[in-house]
Amino acid sequence: MDLSQLEAFRAVCQTLNFTAAAKHLHISQSAVTARIRALEQAVDKRLFDRDNRSVKLTRSGAAFLPYAERMLQLMQESKLTLSEPYREHISVSGPGTVWHYRYLDRILDFRIRNPHVAVKFLSYIDPSYMIRDLLLDGIVDVAIRMDPFDYHGMRKKLLFEDGIVLVSAKEPRATGRAALDFSEPDYCHIDWGKPFADWFESLVGPGYIPALQTDHSSIMLTMLLEGSVFGFLPYSLAAPHLSAGRLHEVPLPAESPAIKGYACYMIEKRQQPTIRLALEMLGVEDEDE
Repeated sequence: MDLSQLEAFRAVCQTLNFTAAAKHLHISQSAVTARIRALEQAVDKRLFDRDNRSVKLTRSGAAFLPYAERMLQLMQESKLTLSEPYREHISVSGPGTVWHYRYLDRILDFRIRNPHVAVKFLSYIDPSYMIRDLLLDGIVDVAIRMDPFDYHGMRKKLLFEDGIVLVSAKEPRATGRAALDFSEPDYCHIDWGKPFADWFESLVGPGYIPALQTDHSSIMLTMLLEGSVFGFLPYSLAAPHLSAGRLHEVPLPAESPAIKGYACYMIEKRQQPTIRLALEMLGVEDEDE
């Protein structure tokens, strides 16, 4: 199995046509056919069902596609890393809220103190990746996750703990609400992780569907400050606006759970310079356990 075979496989998957794939790769159709046959021999599975009129992925081909994409992505990542004029290159991933409101200043300060280190911080990762795959494949060195699952060989270090508050631009006594009602059209929902989701379900019951929902904290904050909606925010994000009177806390019938952020990395890679630098940037001590 080599890179040219994987590229041919991806091109045929995208076009479902050997002639079109050949034009895309600037090679002959016979070369595409030969590469697909060689790949099928390497994996010992038929990857396409094909006749004179159509090309379709087999079940084995569909199962192999995400692995082929990952291998091609890793090759591209390695080329970029090797071509960069830096002694080290670290890559970290996490929710956009984490970078914007917690670690942006630390990242910028780290770059000033470590000009030889290139830093990539990602707020979106292909959801087909599991956290351990990200770390094992080297797509990221350290991943910041909220309440991650325990995986064999992965270490998670607590970075922060934050409260969750329900807020509105309108003072609670001015809303005219007799009781808190999450079915109201001006409530906007955002999922802050499993403990929060379980707690929220205890309030609204199973099967609840919000009228408005987002997964982007900055959009949520904008709508809250405009007075368009009321909803939940981490206390650290809401605190400056609560102090300035731009937002007001809405009383809850039961105390909301805290959310926790963890730095996750593979134990077997902990001595690599990229891991140590990423943890240093995040302010994490990696003492032996």
